[in-house]
Amino acid sequence: MHSSYFIPVEKMMKFMADATMNAMEGVYVYGLTDPSVKRLLPPPLEPADPDCPLFMLYAVNIREPTFAPWYMEAGVGVMAKCGDTTGLYFFNLQLSGPGALMGAFTGREFSGLPKKICDRIRVERTDAYAHCFVERGGVKLVEVEMEMGQYNHPAFQLEQENCQASPGGKLVEGGGCLLHRYGINEAGGFRNMEILYYDSPMRFHFWEPATATVKLASTMDDPWGDIPLTTVLGAGWARVDNSVRSQTVIHRYQPEAGPELMQYLYSGRYDRSLLCREHQRYE
Repeated sequence: MHSSYFIPVEKMMKFMADATMNAMEGVYVYGLTDPSVKRLLPPPLEPADPDCPLFMLYAVNIREPTFAPWYMEAGVGVMAKCGDTTGLYFFNLQLSGPGALMGAFTGREFSGLPKKICDRIRVERTDAYAHCFVERGGVKLVEVEMEMGQYNHPAFQLEQENCQASPGGKLVEGGGCLLHRYGINEAGGFRNMEILYYDSPMRFHFWEPATATVKLASTMDDPWGDIPLTTVLGAGWARVDNSVRSQTVIHRYQPEAGPELMQYLYSGRYDRSLLCREHQRYE
């Protein structure tokens, strides 16, 4: 093996080429939040449905990413809109496992995904029962229990149902995200703040409906418990391939908007230690 800080340009041309998250397997949960969730959305975002805002939560093993070893990932978000564009606004994503650093760094630097590294993510299934949790700072930020067979609300439906019957799986489009990207200037402020529409179709190869319960909790650094989930509509165990088709800037903020906007974005990306001097932890 030859290792060097100098990498030939022909190698660099392959950087993140055709990056995809293949063979993702695990838990997806859908439901409703209280309309008060609007207070957590950075302007000009608003809930896509102001009266019944929809949330999505997932925890998966990304078994075959093209840009890193396997890693675990979990996230929670709410359906929002920016003008005429609708997408999932993620409050936070947590990663663990061998590929977590590359998954987090590329997601944040390319697209502004609010990613952090956590202590542990566990996703498990035995027969008709599934369970997952995300742990950071010694606290389980989310814990989900699922039983396969039917949704919490029998009338609930999703496009990926019966995907096993489609050769090559079923492509579900319209699953884009609304993400914030920015730079950091030499004085510690934020600049060039913008909203991206992150077009991210998902090809479902397996989907099994389930009933789920969800528990959220918070730490000072990760306030997942502040998201007012009210009703689980349904859940499922899935195997999915996920790719990024395009990223489009749909909104640019005024230069002076940085501090006000980061009030909403900070906790999904950074810990409180950057805001204070007393921040020790001993174990």
